[in-house]
Parts: sequence; structure tokens; C-alpha cells
Amino acid sequence: MSTDVDQDWGPRVRGGGRRRRPTAVRVLAGLLLLVLLAVALLAAWVTTRIPKLDVDGLARSGSPMHVLVVGSDSRESLSPEERRELSTGSAEGERTDTIFLLSVRGRDAALLAFPRDLLVRRCDGSEGRINAAVQIDGPSCLVQTVRELSGIPVHHYLEVTFGGFRDVVDAVGGVELCLEEPIDDRDAGIDLPAGCQTLDGRDALGYVRVRKIDDDFGRIGRQQTFLRALAGRIADPATLLHPGRVIALSNEAGDAVAADRRLGLLPLARLAWGGRALADGSATTSVVPADPGRTSGGADVLYVRRAEAETLFASFRDGSVFDGSAGEAGIVPGEVAVRVLNGAGVTGLAGQVGQLLESRGYEVVGVGNAEVTDTSVVRYPPGQGSGAALVANEVPGGARTEESGEVEHITLVLGRDAATAG
Repeated sequence: MSTDVDQDWGPRVRGGGRRRRPTAVRVLAGLLLLVLLAVALLAAWVTTRIPKLDVDGLARSGSPMHVLVVGSDSRESLSPEERRELSTGSAEGERTDTIFLLSVRGRDAALLAFPRDLLVRRCDGSEGRINAAVQIDGPSCLVQTVRELSGIPVHHYLEVTFGGFRDVVDAVGGVELCLEEPIDDRDAGIDLPAGCQTLDGRDALGYVRVRKIDDDFGRIGRQQTFLRALAGRIADPATLLHPGRVIALSNEAGDAVAADRRLGLLPLARLAWGGRALADGSATTSVVPADPGRTSGGADVLYVRRAEAETLFASFRDGSVFDGSAGEAGIVPGEVAVRVLNGAGVTGLAGQVGQLLESRGYEVVGVGNAEVTDTSVVRYPPGQGSGAALVANEVPGGARTEESGEVEHITLVLGRDAATAG
């Protein structure tokens, strides 16, 4: 028979036997474990509820993880009563009302907003506003358009509906915002006074949609402000430790979004982990730089400031955006070795551009020819995105950048656009 020695588990209690005295640390640890377990189980359940979309052109893996998050302006799922309540109007078809790229690396997160009126070349080769890309070939077209514009690989796609956005805000009990000026916009269905107030789902939707009080960039600023406030509200103990709110949030989250078929529990967990940076205000937020203008047909659009945008895009691709370096990292031309290839079909262009780069301090390690291409591109080995962005800024007409494991040096391939830009 075993004669195990009693261990001292704490003071004796009346009635015989011994029990452990729960310390504050043990209580908190147990509580945290229960919360994490509940959230994990609910997250697993939510992933089974999220409608799945067929999205082509998504990257299989990589770091940072880039998630294209869009707000759909489709009214299809709204009843006539909901359309009146939310002041959405009755526009048919679907466009993307909001387009963000959320990049996550560990606990870090960065947001890159694409204004809806950006004039871009879309997936079918047509030129027009980026928000109409989904009308051409659904989410796959928008993913391809964003990738070709920015060179940033998109790993996952999330789509939020009008009604879903409203319901998520209501599920957390509303979101507090402090307004410096009142906002009154009948088209957005809101009349908000100045000062601090809690917005319910209906008013929150109007707040992020209102356009007529300023411009697209002001609208994006409001959206980013609200996303940070919403993330903070979700991460608040008043939400996470409130069983009713957690369950309601999980229910509404499952109904509010649609996602690509590969967005399972693991990438959702990565997204949630990085999303904490949104909640604590440490996430970097940026907007694709652009200038207002009009097309030949008279439509109001935004023209991308290409050289400036390339530097920003490169910082998202190589992760330097998380270091606060915005892709520049203090690098100077004398630290950059570059090879120049002529893909424009114009005799002597690579030599001319090579001489120009040398005069500005770059080390040109060679010139040559490449297959003819319409657009210029700077390909770079892993870890040299900042130098590539610097070179892209020197190219006549600008150039996009892309990481490649097949080049030894930063390689500038000049396209026809460089020849016509002069």
C-alpha cells in the first residue's frame, strides 16, 4: 500500500481535509485561461459561420500577412425598411465603399487605405475608379487590381456588409467618439452634435460613410479613427468579460462578413493578435497618395502620385512600415547597386538611364536588354525594398517595385512608359 507523504497545500479547514488557498494570481490566471478558451472556441465557431467566397489570385503564404478588407455598398441583403433606416438609397449592383489593406506581423499592424475614386488600371485592362473593380469580376478582380497597382501580395480577403457593420457595433454596446464639430448629412442619415457621445450601429455607419462635408481623404480619416475606436471597444474587458456581449459579438461577426475560403482559424488568430495594435492606437495608418483631377470624360477621380506611392508600397511589402521607416530607412544612392535593362524597345535607353543614375550617386553594375514591356518595374532581392523604392523614384514616369528571388542586384527594367515619359 502506498504511503505517499502529504504535501502542505495550505491551512487546514474545519470539517477535516485540506484545500489550496486561491491566491489573486491563481484567480487571475484561471480567469484569463477561461476567457482565452471561450474566445478560442467562439472564434472556431465563428469561422464555420462566415460565408466563404471564391477569390482567385491570393498569395499562399508570407510575412507580413496582408488582408484586403472591403466594405461593400451592395443593398441586396437589406430589406426596404433597412434601406430607409440606414439611408443607403437603392443603388443597384455592387461597388466597394471602403478599401483597406490590413498588414499584420506578430503584434504589429498597419493599415493602408485606397481611396475609392483612385483612377487605376483594373483587372480586365480597363481604366477607371478602383471601387468599381468588383463589378468586373467580383473580389478576384479587386485583389488583382490592388496587387498590380501596389505590388503587395494579398493573402486573404474580408468583406463587410452595411447591415453587418451596424450589427457588430450594436453587439459591443456602441462606440464612443468625440467630435470637434457637429456633422449633419441627410444622405448619410446622421445629425450628430459636437462633443463626446456613443454611436449606435446606425449612426456609426453614417459616420464612416459621410462624404459631403469634405473629401475622400477626410472620409478615410474618419474611417480609420472609427476602426481604432471599435477595436478598442472589442478589446475592452467590459466586452470580453461580458458573456452576453461576447456571444452577441460572435453571432454578429459570423453574419457580418464574408471571407475567402482559406481564412480559417489560424489566419483569423493572426489577424486578431495583430488587431490589438489597432485597439491600443499603435498601428500605423496610411493612405495611398493621390491628387484630385478629372478624366477626359469629365469624371472626378484621384490620380496616384506614383513615385511617392511606390515608396509607401515598398514599406508594406518588406515590412519596414512596422519600423516607422516608411520604406526609406535612411538609405542613400551611394549605398545602392543597380542593374539597368532596356524593355522599352528604344535603342540606347538603358545606357542613358544608367548614366543618369550614376550622376546621382548610384552604383550601376551593368546595362542590357530585356523583353519588351509596357510598364517599368524594379525587381529586388529580399531585404532590399528600400533601395528599390529609391530607384523607382528616379525612373521617368515612375516604376512599381517587386521582390524577386531571381535577381542578385536591384534590377530596373525600363518599359515603354519610361520612354514616353521623357
